[in-house]
Amino acid sequence: MRPRILRLILLVAMVARLAVLAFAWKAPHRLETPDSAGYINLSASLIEDGRFESDGQAEINRTPGYPFFLAFSSALGNHAHHAAALVQVLLDVTLVYLTFLLGWMLGGDQRTGWIAAAFQAVSPLAVAGSVRILSDSLFAFLLILSLLLIVFHIRLGRRWALVAAAVTMGAACYVRPAGMAFGVICVLVLLSRRWFARAGLFAAILAACLSPWVVRNAIVAEYAGFSSVAGDSLYFFAVADLIAADEGIDPDDARSQLKRIDLRENIDRAPGPAANFRLKLALQAIGQRPWLYAKTHLKGCVGFFLPGSTDVLEVCGVTTGNRGTLDVLHKDGPLAAWRHYFGDNIPAMVFVAATGVLLLGQYLGVILCAVRRFGRSMPAEAWLLAVVVIVAAILPGPYGLPRYRIPVEPVLAVSAALGFTRSRRGHSPAKPAPST
Repeated sequence: MRPRILRLILLVAMVARLAVLAFAWKAPHRLETPDSAGYINLSASLIEDGRFESDGQAEINRTPGYPFFLAFSSALGNHAHHAAALVQVLLDVTLVYLTFLLGWMLGGDQRTGWIAAAFQAVSPLAVAGSVRILSDSLFAFLLILSLLLIVFHIRLGRRWALVAAAVTMGAACYVRPAGMAFGVICVLVLLSRRWFARAGLFAAILAACLSPWVVRNAIVAEYAGFSSVAGDSLYFFAVADLIAADEGIDPDDARSQLKRIDLRENIDRAPGPAANFRLKLALQAIGQRPWLYAKTHLKGCVGFFLPGSTDVLEVCGVTTGNRGTLDVLHKDGPLAAWRHYFGDNIPAMVFVAATGVLLLGQYLGVILCAVRRFGRSMPAEAWLLAVVVIVAAILPGPYGLPRYRIPVEPVLAVSAALGFTRSRRGHSPAKPAPST
């Protein structure tokens, strides 16, 4: 083993993240996005009265994982954001190490791990995500740790790894409810190999982890579920895009219409029935225009694969976001969105173009990996990671953004590394676990 190469990669990862954080050190508001306010307010609710509430009502859209994480740094007052970002940087550098381990395990040699870790270390999307007051970085760490444990279990058959993977996936779900979809994927992959006992154990542990919050939602919000994020997102984003397409209006105006309807119809309802009302309307709207929705959904998925380099620029104060660029992208296409966002800022354009070339190189490696290795003979762990990336790309739909790629960026880095290595199929030094 050559520890110097790995240490150099980890050092680059640390320096890149701390450098971006340094640019925003005296302007911590640049670490925030519109979504950050929701997490901060929920964290304050937990600290002040021990409740998880928003606007005086029980919160069922977001889950308490990330607000609880922020609560630990709140005692530092004006430096709370700095403390949270520093912890996230440490976790994200550790994530680079986990990426190395995943690449080494799947590729069968350290070189694959080094290439994968290098891609992850310099990913602008991951660098910016590591310092922002958002759940992306923490969720990515927990998700990849869980997937690494699952791969370890599949390769070596260690029962403790399966148990740890399920518990870690449960923790990831509390940070972001989308983790439930990835948990289901893990169960299905285990079932596909007829490992029924293992699948049942994983599912039982995951369900046990999530059930307390389901019970809480039923008691305080009259909601039978873990989170209302899916239905709320469909209502405020997918339906808004359908209305905008039908009526030829701006998506922001359509969202304003839907917010007024929601306020009028749900003013006296508990959070649960209100969420069910939004889901019902969303499903009705989609059912009336299924093909238009499918087109809008797939078009929105394009945003998932964009570079996301602008996140670094925004944290550093070079550009500003939240100016309706996503709506311009959906309405008028990439070129119009580019002009809308950058204007005449040539240096910013050069930076994004350069990092875009890096991303294209990574995507080339992913394509090579798919061409060389994709097939029915792929091992269970390869199918697991492939399906995780596909689902992660599809889930955001009309409201797809590059930041939703952060949790699976390490998987893409490993795939690219596998594509650039010569071996046709990675092998673990240990023997695969026998079927049970």
